[in-house]
Amino acid sequence: MARKEEDQETPQELPSALELGFAFQLHEDTQELWVAFEPLEVSRELTKEQFHQVVQEAGFQSRDFPLINQNISVLLDAVRRKESKDICISIPVDGRAEVFLNPSKLLAGVVIFGAQGRGKAVDQEQLQQVIKKAKISHGLMEDVLETLVDPELNERLRNTEEVYCTVIAYGEAAYNGQDAWLETLVKDASDRRPLEDETGRVDFLDYGEFPFIEEDTPLMRRHPPTKGQPGMSVTGKTLRAKDGKDIQFRIKDASVKTAEDDEDLLVAASGGIPVISDKGVHIEQLLKIDKVDIETGHVRYRGSVEIKGDVRDGMQVIATGDIKIGGVVDAAFIKSGGHIECVGGVIGHTGSEYITEKAALVAECSIKARFAHEARMQANQEIIIGNQVMHSQLVAGSYIQVQGKGQVVGGHLKAADSLEMSTSGALAYTETHLEVGECSKLEEEYTELLGQLKHLEDQKYQLIELARKTRKAGKEELAKKKDQLIRAKETLQFRSAQLNKDLHELEEKLKRFYAAKIQVNRRAYPGTLLKIAGRDYEVSKELDKVTFILKEDKVQTRQ
Repeated sequence: MARKEEDQETPQELPSALELGFAFQLHEDTQELWVAFEPLEVSRELTKEQFHQVVQEAGFQSRDFPLINQNISVLLDAVRRKESKDICISIPVDGRAEVFLNPSKLLAGVVIFGAQGRGKAVDQEQLQQVIKKAKISHGLMEDVLETLVDPELNERLRNTEEVYCTVIAYGEAAYNGQDAWLETLVKDASDRRPLEDETGRVDFLDYGEFPFIEEDTPLMRRHPPTKGQPGMSVTGKTLRAKDGKDIQFRIKDASVKTAEDDEDLLVAASGGIPVISDKGVHIEQLLKIDKVDIETGHVRYRGSVEIKGDVRDGMQVIATGDIKIGGVVDAAFIKSGGHIECVGGVIGHTGSEYITEKAALVAECSIKARFAHEARMQANQEIIIGNQVMHSQLVAGSYIQVQGKGQVVGGHLKAADSLEMSTSGALAYTETHLEVGECSKLEEEYTELLGQLKHLEDQKYQLIELARKTRKAGKEELAKKKDQLIRAKETLQFRSAQLNKDLHELEEKLKRFYAAKIQVNRRAYPGTLLKIAGRDYEVSKELDKVTFILKEDKVQTRQ
């Protein structure tokens, strides 16, 4: 009970500092507050709150002399054990400012830490010093700097753990110019999409009519490149910007021309079907045939072909433009310089050794078909199958899509960017090969370039050594070889820049293949063998609605 009453004593009931054995000393040079304790008979244990009262009564206010809690604990422990102790209990700390830059150096900020005790607050001189040390010279906001040294702010931060953060300078970002680009003003076969009927149902067999344009119809507009806008970092460094790259029309033949009053506009010189390429458009004429069989013979035509019926077994259809087939391709060879569309599907035969032999379709652009059975297809762009792919070999330069509830069973599908289907493989184990992102040649080329770059670095070192030896040989020898050394240096620098440019371009190309994916929207059965960017993966158990991607240099699933 006596101890409880002692704890409840008011500040007025506490003995003075001297009566308790405390002697305070303020070091004028450092403004540090020290206390010496010598135990007396009347000395007693104190709580931290009671010691704070003793310090206050001794004339040392907490605002000017915030106490160091850790040292106070040590002191009070000595009091409890009645041991002499001399210890510092308050140290003034000056306020400080810290400047930070973001990685691009387009933004500079500052953090203000408040002073402790009688420490000096952040002033204009200190702020300018840290700004100068950070080399910030551009985009400073003077009104913000005035706020940072405001007495009211510094007093609010004093003796607290709070900090004040703000932006003090903004740089100017550089903007690269926009590359010239070509705007297509007409639709070609690749723009056609399945049509909806009155009830909203999509008919995958009806892709609409081939587009036909009249003479002088605008086909493509060239938008010129723009200049880059340089920027400036907060440290005053100019940030360079690249001008946009230019591009010109590639006029294939006399079927198109530039407009008389606008050299950036490409128009049709005759009527026909527009065939769009990377850098231009040309007009193809259309050949219409009811069917292709033994009566018609092989079809080889410089233009586009529309076949109303079937293409029979063993026949060939070769055209420089698009090919549309309304019926079925039955073990025939179809080759197009544009797009191929087969409304009725493709049926081939097993045992084909060459792509030109049985049920083979080759297109410079895309291939669309209702289904593929024991067929071979090769397209530089996409391949879209409306229903099913059975034991077929499909190769696409961009992606392959099997729409709807389509299933891929057996065979080999290969694309650069992606494969998409509802189901892969079958309940009964059937090897089904799916491959995307083949880039082994690019990886080999990349490795070779790295080796060349390393060899170039060795040559640079040898040149440096040669220059050093030449300087040691004297001014006369240096004068003789100076031009030779400069030429060698310039040659190495040019080669280094070219190799780094080639490496960057290869890295960008490899990013595309490493981002390739295989998407199975319903189920992947065991027997599905995948390869992404050369990395193999085998489906060992049924997987529902899964996407296969390359991550951490191996094929992984994402559901």
